[in-house]
Amino acid sequence: MATSLQSLTLYVIRHGQTEDNVIHRSTGHNDSALTAQGLQQAAANGRLLKEVAGPLDGFSFFASSLHRACVTMEIVRTQLGLPPTQYSRDRRLMECDFGRWTGRKEDEVAAHEPDAIAAREADKWNYQIPGGESQKQLHARVGDFLGELTDNAVLVCHAGSVRMIRSHYLGLGPDDTVYYTPDNSGILRLSGGCETHFGD
Repeated sequence: MATSLQSLTLYVIRHGQTEDNVIHRSTGHNDSALTAQGLQQAAANGRLLKEVAGPLDGFSFFASSLHRACVTMEIVRTQLGLPPTQYSRDRRLMECDFGRWTGRKEDEVAAHEPDAIAAREADKWNYQIPGGESQKQLHARVGDFLGELTDNAVLVCHAGSVRMIRSHYLGLGPDDTVYYTPDNSGILRLSGGCETHFGD
């Protein structure tokens, strides 16, 4: 029998600031190193999680398989006094695949592909980036992961996947899903069918 998602408590954390975040470059399935600030954010989130969650006995720990999320998770676990590498990595928690926009700055894409940007703005949910994913497809991918989750969990991932975890947990429609973007610092708790934000 499947576990009801709303019966679980999830602490959801976005990876710390990366070099690409600073210059507004779309990283997607590529990777980008955490900045000094990003490393500090990850450590601060670990301390904050210890403060707001208390003992995490019985919680599972999952991170996106991308390096920036794994580094963040290992820093968080270190702050919790836990072995840094004893967590699971799952590709379904990876960021949205930005296809041919990967590695490009947002203003560059807007300047060279105004029609594509207009099409995305007209239908943020269904628009599929050439060679990449739509928000709808990302939602389904993350939902596949959540459908297998049976324990309370700490999840470290990306803006797009955090957005979709929140959407599934709260039962949101497309319009209430796509405009939510988490910061690189702070923690989202999903528990008892409700959301609570801690930190920045």
